[in-house]
Amino acid sequence: MNGTRDPKADFLTIYKDIRRPGADKLLAWLASTDFFTAPAGAKHHGAHAGGLVVHSLTVWSRLREITLRETIDGKAILGRTPETNETVAILGLLHDVCKAGVYHAETKRRRNPETGVWEDYLGYTFRDPLPLGHGEKSLYQIARFIRLEDHEALAIRWHMGAYDTAARTDLRDLSAAMDATPWVWRLHEADMCAAHIDERGTDE
Repeated sequence: MNGTRDPKADFLTIYKDIRRPGADKLLAWLASTDFFTAPAGAKHHGAHAGGLVVHSLTVWSRLREITLRETIDGKAILGRTPETNETVAILGLLHDVCKAGVYHAETKRRRNPETGVWEDYLGYTFRDPLPLGHGEKSLYQIARFIRLEDHEALAIRWHMGAYDTAARTDLRDLSAAMDATPWVWRLHEADMCAAHIDERGTDE
């Protein structure tokens, strides 16, 4: 996404691809939270105000590229259909709604690496009032408002891939989900590309 543009405006434009009953109520709920001003994390990529919506847009962009490049015998598998656009918008824009309301700005202390002097800085502390898990929480929050297709629910639930805490102890469900639909690995790939390539060095 073009960094000179307004991320919230871009989000709202792309969100129009989501045409399901309840989409307006889901958007109203997002607007009632800090989704559009929250960071994407307490450290690493997107650890700044507005980082969450920027990350969501970056994942959407990557996911769109991934779906358009897939071919069999030189022919596109998916293409730009309203159905594909809607799924890409749902997965890209909404996979991390679980992060709304969990990062709290606080004054912290750190040693300046150049001067060695301790200094105050504004950072984020993670406190989740609804600790359902990562993918599970996003899935729960979205499904309160719109109906998800099975492949979309699986992709959102497992978008952390092997980094998901459940997958660390038992990979069978993750493997089964990836076997069930390619949208699981598509979203995971888009998320990893966004975090580790596009947004590297975007913490503040």
